[in-house]
Amino acid sequence: MKKKFTRIATLTLLLILISFAFNLITPAKSATSDFKTQWQLSVTGLVENPLNLSRTEITAMPKSTVNAALICVDFPGTILMQGNWTGVKLATLLEEAKPLPNAIKVAFFAADGYSTDLTMETSMDDSVILAYEKDGEPLNDSRLVVPGKWGYKWISQLIRIELVEFNFLGRWESQGYSDEADVGSGGGSTLKDLAPSLPFSSSTPSATSPSPYPSQPPITSPAPLNEQASTPPPLEDMALPTSTIYTIVACVVAVVLVAMLTFVRKKTKQQ
Repeated sequence: MKKKFTRIATLTLLLILISFAFNLITPAKSATSDFKTQWQLSVTGLVENPLNLSRTEITAMPKSTVNAALICVDFPGTILMQGNWTGVKLATLLEEAKPLPNAIKVAFFAADGYSTDLTMETSMDDSVILAYEKDGEPLNDSRLVVPGKWGYKWISQLIRIELVEFNFLGRWESQGYSDEADVGSGGGSTLKDLAPSLPFSSSTPSATSPSPYPSQPPITSPAPLNEQASTPPPLEDMALPTSTIYTIVACVVAVVLVAMLTFVRKKTKQQ
């Protein structure tokens, strides 16, 4: 009876360990798979040729790689992320959409409602890209890479680009942060003394400034996704993934089974 119990307990332990390993590997594969199949980007507004592109279509476009550092305005002395970003030039996307002559700004919108903006001139710069890889590894979401600009311009989870004919201001820009968002001539390579104290503003938005167009997604999150260090994430975003909970439970059960096996073996030896 004891031998039978030992065999069953050992088999159960092996199954739990296999499940544990599977749960560690599956989330990463699932995230990459979802990104590859579900990411869609639209380019609309003042364009002759509106676009609705999948990740597959975007990655088929000519690639461009830039080395740049992501720096949050709240922590100007700290590089949050740096490396070789690979993607498609924003200018390539805009040229494909064929901007109309009266477009003066480009508005960007993320899946979580975050928004930012760039001038047409900055948007056509060859160093500005929509990245889907970093250091040769695929990103779990798209990210706009804008070298030399503060992190609030580096919008991630980008789902919509719209060209407009008024002075559109994004989430932080509309609250008084610099619309130019220049880190400095070093573009993040040398960080000391590049940034003024927080917050800073080149101009304070007036009450009569044009409002975003009616189709803008509602802004409900307390802080932009791209600068999470500024404000703690909402409690719901801090919840453990289901796979993590399963893994924790599996570990607890495995520990209990190991303890039971050890106890049974000791009893067997004593007898």
